[in-house]
Amino acid sequence: MFTGIIEAVGKVIRIQTKNNNRIFSISAPFVSEIKKSDSIAINGCCLTVIDCQKDFFQVEAVTETLKTTNLSQLRVNDYVNLERARRISDRLDGHIVQGHIDEKAQITNIKKNIGSFTFEIQISKSGIKNIVEKGSIAIDGISLTVAQIKGQKITVNIIPYTYTNTNLKHKKIGDWVNIEFDVIGKYVRQYYR
Repeated sequence: MFTGIIEAVGKVIRIQTKNNNRIFSISAPFVSEIKKSDSIAINGCCLTVIDCQKDFFQVEAVTETLKTTNLSQLRVNDYVNLERARRISDRLDGHIVQGHIDEKAQITNIKKNIGSFTFEIQISKSGIKNIVEKGSIAIDGISLTVAQIKGQKITVNIIPYTYTNTNLKHKKIGDWVNIEFDVIGKYVRQYYR
């Protein structure tokens, strides 16, 4: 389980193809603290560490993961949001995030405000039903609050700290982000079907 509180921004330093899978080598400030088999959310997508070296770790993404997420679009030197799995004893600072991406969505507008940034994101027709205003959503693994819903577009407001300490500072209009809808909302919706 994750919380959507990004620990660090990592950098993709190598991408290898193995069968239909991709192996990503990622540099991170906490490499010395991880080990093989650890779960790490990469842009919100839970992946297993398959190797650790002095300056980087490796994760492998299968075809379904590449199809559903923005990981298939990653290139060498791209920046990714990183969060290690929580321990049961840890505080839950964001919201419950599973690392199971529901869909990828496109950024349609970025606005710099006084004291914040507003990101507008186009959600799929089926996906928008899982979102409520002022509810939680994970965007590239970041726990955020939905400020507004207009049709199939949502807006989220980003404080300067989050903007500076995540990969959002590298995003531009037209980029794709990973979306994980609030798991509690998904269960409630499924129950009332």
